[in-house]
Amino acid sequence: MKGAAARALDALRTVAETASALAFAAMFLLFLAGVFARYVLGRPLVWSDELIMVVFLWVVLLTEALVITEREQVRFDGIHDLLGERWRRGIQAAGALLLAAMFLAALPTVLDYVRFLWRERTNALQWRLDLVYSCFVIFWLAVIVRALVKLVRLAGPGWRMEVASTSADERADVLG
Repeated sequence: MKGAAARALDALRTVAETASALAFAAMFLLFLAGVFARYVLGRPLVWSDELIMVVFLWVVLLTEALVITEREQVRFDGIHDLLGERWRRGIQAAGALLLAAMFLAALPTVLDYVRFLWRERTNALQWRLDLVYSCFVIFWLAVIVRALVKLVRLAGPGWRMEVASTSADERADVLG
């Protein structure tokens, strides 16, 4: 039986998946509206391409941060899959620690740059770029949190389940 925190995370993931799907649908509809306005009406929508790019930026970064699981990531795991559980645990812990350390070290620079962008605006919609690129900060923080959660799970008594949960899905083989 799942705990309250796990149920809340599942609900958040469902909301994020739905938002991602709706954002992709919105991008497609905006694209069609832009094509229709340009080629049928002869009056291009100046703002539609810019809005599509902003929505794309947000949906890609937030989907990666909140929806995609570690198991769904592209990885090169040929050697990893040949090793035993303890070695896999060590490799995964080292990878999570390295990832968290690198992203934490770069976080002040990322924050400074996004804050610096308040001076600039998008061409058509005149939106402040710090707001447009704030999704990058959310993504950056999510990477750090996910790496630290992975370390905690690998250090806990249920580490074997954590190692097993990241095994490749045999049905997801790209080559068939």
